[in-house]
Amino acid sequence: MQWPVLVLFKLNWLAAFFWGQQAVAFMALGVLGLVALQVRRYQWAVLVPCAMLSVVGVILDFSLVKMGVLSFASQGLPLFMMLLWASFALLLPSLASFPKPFMPLFVAVMGPVSYYLASLAQVFAIQPDAILGLLILFPLWAGFAYLANSLLEKRYV
Repeated sequence: MQWPVLVLFKLNWLAAFFWGQQAVAFMALGVLGLVALQVRRYQWAVLVPCAMLSVVGVILDFSLVKMGVLSFASQGLPLFMMLLWASFALLLPSLASFPKPFMPLFVAVMGPVSYYLASLAQVFAIQPDAILGLLILFPLWAGFAYLANSLLEKRYV
């Protein structure tokens, strides 16, 4: 595991958690730092699956907002959430280096847990209630974890 990658991701996560939209500039710098760290370790090709996973995550969250499962104070999906997806996607190659099946299990469980914690902190609301929202989130995150594992397991371990 690359500890600087984990630390930079956690800084972006904390910035999104505590400051949301006000942290966009900081988070953008964090994404650039993550790009630099991952390109240094894995070469430029790592950006392709990371970009694909980031786009998939943004589409998932955008769909959840449109379906009314996630609700933000502002209309639509905020930029800080898109930057958080980019940060998370750039963390995944480092997680893929752990023994199987750590990465997909970690992603499938911690994704919904992270959303639940963010809803408790009122970063956004999970509708109509947290339990039903989590029942929707767990299979989506499990599918995302499978996709991430498929894209990263052979190349970046």
